[in-house]
Amino acid sequence: MARIELELSDEVYAQWRAFMHTQPAGRLVEAGLLGDWMCLGFIAEIPRYLKEGIPRPQAPSEKEEREMAAAMARRRLAKPQKRVLPMFDQNDRITLAEIARTLAMPMEDAARMVEGWQAEGFLAAGPLRGDEQTYVLSQTWNEFNLMANRPSLNAPRQPMMLGKLPTQGKELK
Repeated sequence: MARIELELSDEVYAQWRAFMHTQPAGRLVEAGLLGDWMCLGFIAEIPRYLKEGIPRPQAPSEKEEREMAAAMARRRLAKPQKRVLPMFDQNDRITLAEIARTLAMPMEDAARMVEGWQAEGFLAAGPLRGDEQTYVLSQTWNEFNLMANRPSLNAPRQPMMLGKLPTQGKELK
């Protein structure tokens, strides 16, 4: 079998090693295609490399940067925040009692936690619901949550939360 040797910079070698530990690389190795696939791809691109030079990594778009920032921010959330965040997918405003019930903690502990979340900009006070204070996601977290759960910021809420669905003269029970 013919053998090709390449001289690589440390950076390119590190990228290659990182790729070799990915699932797609594993599949190519299992199929016996990785060596030939790499060479064929390189040979197909030689004219472009000679004309344009080495391909430069593209900078992420503004939208991709916002999505990455939102994903990183969600990963850094504390466990209780991760449990409360999905509540806003169904309702824009939640009460302290709902938060306490979701987190299975006394109201006093939930109130202290919510105060901390308000101070760090996760939640903001919302309008009253009856006599009870509601809380909404801060503007930044609302955008992060919308990007994560609804690709279009104009997507409607879950249909079950919009009210009764029209039926053909029959009520569902």
